[in-house]
Amino acid sequence: MTMTTHARRRCAVLTALVALSASIGLVGSAQAASGAPTAIGAALAPAADNPADDLGWADTPLEAPPAPAAARAEALPLAGDGAGLDLAAAPAAQAAPQIRDLRADPPAVPSRAVTYSNQDAGPASTLVLYDTTGQWSKLGEYYAMAMGNLASHSGLVTALPVADYRAGLAGHYTNVIYTGSTYDEPLPRAFIDDVLTGNVPVLWSGFNIWQLVKTDADRAAFTARFGWDAATSYVDATDRVTQVEYNGQIFGRNELNKGGIIAPHITDAGAVAVLGRALCSSADGAAAQCASIAQSGTTSFPWAVSSGGLTFIGEVPVTYMSEQDRYIAAADIVLDSLQPGAEQIRQAAVRIEDVGPDTDPAELQAIVDYLFSQGVPFQMAVFPKYEDPTGAKNDGTAQSMTLKDTPELVAVLKDAVGKGGTIIQHGTSHQFGELRNPYNGVSSDDFEFIRSWCSDEKSPDAPVAPCQQNSWVQIGGELPGTNAKWAKKRVKDGRKYFKKLGLPTPEIFETPHYSASRSGYEGINKVYSTRYERELMYAGTLTGNPGGPHDYIGQFFPYSVNDPYGTHVLPENLGNYEPKDINNHPPRSAQQVIDSARLNLAGTHATASFFFHPYYPLSELKTIVEGIKSQGYTFVAAQDLR
Repeated sequence: MTMTTHARRRCAVLTALVALSASIGLVGSAQAASGAPTAIGAALAPAADNPADDLGWADTPLEAPPAPAAARAEALPLAGDGAGLDLAAAPAAQAAPQIRDLRADPPAVPSRAVTYSNQDAGPASTLVLYDTTGQWSKLGEYYAMAMGNLASHSGLVTALPVADYRAGLAGHYTNVIYTGSTYDEPLPRAFIDDVLTGNVPVLWSGFNIWQLVKTDADRAAFTARFGWDAATSYVDATDRVTQVEYNGQIFGRNELNKGGIIAPHITDAGAVAVLGRALCSSADGAAAQCASIAQSGTTSFPWAVSSGGLTFIGEVPVTYMSEQDRYIAAADIVLDSLQPGAEQIRQAAVRIEDVGPDTDPAELQAIVDYLFSQGVPFQMAVFPKYEDPTGAKNDGTAQSMTLKDTPELVAVLKDAVGKGGTIIQHGTSHQFGELRNPYNGVSSDDFEFIRSWCSDEKSPDAPVAPCQQNSWVQIGGELPGTNAKWAKKRVKDGRKYFKKLGLPTPEIFETPHYSASRSGYEGINKVYSTRYERELMYAGTLTGNPGGPHDYIGQFFPYSVNDPYGTHVLPENLGNYEPKDINNHPPRSAQQVIDSARLNLAGTHATASFFFHPYYPLSELKTIVEGIKSQGYTFVAAQDLR
């Protein structure tokens, strides 16, 4: 067949960025809450020339709680709270407390606990505790899902509100993770005691570490065991910290993050391992002396420390995540905490994105031959049906075809499989009927398993607007007439095409634009137990109290995980080459992809997994592959990613 130019006009920014969208606000209008904005069909103009393929999560990042009043006042959290501590005096000297064996007789696990992942994933069994009170209570579940997903890489995960903790409960597990999202969340005395004197290692991030030291006795025990004084550790929201140093690499930290960092006041340097440092800087980015409340006397202060069975990160590290963010460092701290002494892994993967019946066979063949010549296993994300119901890219004439109509392309796919290629099912048509969802109803441009539309403002409550080059793309809610049963059937219908054409039946799925509604994920998961992507995690997954269509977070993973939906998720963590600015997302060069791979080398299990569109210059793919290889990574098939 003669290929039209629409093969070169595919989305190239949506997938990695939309799905990583982390919307946390309540839906503010009935229109948004319905998931079906009014007049979105005919009201929308044709899409921009090259609609983005990886949109979204950078638009609405998973936020941190705002800086508390104590931080704004440069006061200690315990100052003036009636605890009766003399914060000007050093804690009483004492020997380290006697450590209790919590595994001797742990209580029954509370009924609100949610357990997922499996012991085959790794040796750990982790209790993830989270906050549930206050103005920012919903953040607690989001952070628990994000940290729990990271923990699932290392084994079994059980998530539970910290309010439900019972004395000795940690004894059921090899590790505990607690994330303090609500300032002064009431912590059960049993939890405080088990952290202070229990023998189960704890990874603590964010607020409330000061609640472990509200009495003289507790403060003395904490300081003697851990080598730093939580009572005299400030929440530093004064310093400008846009970088974190970890394992010899410098990671970014989003300047929007104004919530502050608890700066540990180390009293026994020989007892404390400083894992990472927050770097203080001036507005122009130059190194600057940290504020006095950091108590470091230098241009940096401890961002993460470990001692006596307690690992502490001074902020919630799953906020404002991106491919070069300190989130990567935190993910490695989680791994090292749960699997001390784990073997080093340097794994890489490449996926050829948005291969469909309109793909130019010659372009795909050139990529296949290059990767084969380099001994690089690869993946091809294939949707078997191409739809352009209004002729948006075919001079006004509707167009519909399947892989059966493109024997030249099928021949390339078969050749690719013989040369180390793995076919991934990338939806069925990568669009939804005649609906502009959000752009034009054309395959690979639009979403297939979630509602989407454009707006002129960065809010799901903003009025629907025609999609333009600088529009904001909003996602959320069910598509008309869909449910889990529909999603299951749609996926199965698409899967059948491959076998009929003599191609391997895919065993791995990639959700178009990394986004699905709640029911969409439910239906997909009934067909596929493995997805290769980033994903949305919905409120209510752990608590059982679902929110609106925009109550979700987006997350990518630096290694394979097992999510609460029951899916094994293979990592794509570097994004893609994208030369154009589209829908408020800047271009992304091959060098930026390579730089992200380099930063991941700070991790014990380092992954460099990216995707590439076949219509872009092969030279850019060669640059990325060679750049990743030069860093010591070994390319593997996606199913072998660990």
